[in-house]
Amino acid sequence: MKRIQNQKELLALKEELQGGIMQYLEEEFFGLYEYLSNGEQIEDFLLMPYQSIIILDNKEELVKVVQNKIELEFMEEVNLNDRVILRIGIRRLDDIQLHYTLFECNMLEEEIP
Repeated sequence: MKRIQNQKELLALKEELQGGIMQYLEEEFFGLYEYLSNGEQIEDFLLMPYQSIIILDNKEELVKVVQNKIELEFMEEVNLNDRVILRIGIRRLDDIQLHYTLFECNMLEEEIP
């Protein structure tokens, strides 16, 4: 599991991730920046721990995240050019924390408990 709270952590993922998923995560991060920033520069922007972007590396982490149905706000498939990932919203305090699968996961074909 990886946590992204600032631009530096996001850019560090570029060494690991390529293609559509990295571009998608950058768009998501900049969307949060536009929505949550208080006028600070992108280099100084910091998501609070309960707002941070969470990257799930395996199915076990996914199962753990979606176990608590009360906190689960949404779960949707995102079709990228090279794969299908899940975008999951979990209620944290008064916000929705975004989780993404790094592995390809198709909810329609795989049953998640």
